[in-house]
Amino acid sequence: MNVQEFQNKLKEVQEIARQHGNALNAAEIRQVFEECDLDKSQLLGVLKYLTSQGILIEGLETAGEEAKEPEHKKIPLTAEEKAYLKNYLEELPVVDEVDADSVFEALAAGDQRALQTLTSYYMKTAADMAVEMNIEEMQLADLIQEANLCLIQALGTAGDECRDEKWLLSEMRKGIQLVLEEQTQRKFEDDSLVARVEKLEHAVRDLNDGEDEKNAFTIDELAIILDMKVDEIRDILRLTGDDK
Repeated sequence: MNVQEFQNKLKEVQEIARQHGNALNAAEIRQVFEECDLDKSQLLGVLKYLTSQGILIEGLETAGEEAKEPEHKKIPLTAEEKAYLKNYLEELPVVDEVDADSVFEALAAGDQRALQTLTSYYMKTAADMAVEMNIEEMQLADLIQEANLCLIQALGTAGDECRDEKWLLSEMRKGIQLVLEEQTQRKFEDDSLVARVEKLEHAVRDLNDGEDEKNAFTIDELAIILDMKVDEIRDILRLTGDDK
């Protein structure tokens, strides 16, 4: 399955959700993606992406084993990541205990010192959340920085409504979730590109085996034989340096 096919499937299932009041059931999702040969982690990624778009997924409790797994499977830290985390936490500014409710009230009143206090106070929480939501496709250091950005963005959009810790943690988690979705999608696209490059390289090697340069297949002929677009083949050849 290539990236374009995957994206078309996502659009199709989102259109079905729109027609049903922004709701889907697990059977409908499986039906759309049944020919895509998604593994468990990819299917979970689809479910997470759809829920992040505000689509209600009905019947997850009966959708199968993969739907019962926790939203994030904690990935053990490597020795290097543990060392980084230890140094990072030691370098965080020391913040005294604060009355969070009072500081959130001050934030709602427009007190910039409250914004700074809450940012410093919840940086360790952001790091802990990053560790909890750690994935293999992303370096822990990068994820912690993204978590800090989510913290700052959430506080910056709090407005004049009096917020609380529960709201902040929820906004941070949703922000990190979106980052993970983007990273997972990017990884899927990268893997897909690698697969297409390998497919083209193997095909060209097999098809041209025994052919002299004069009789080698043209790009147009390869496009027909491999059921690929000419522009796609040209892009791949450019990436591999074989377009000369």
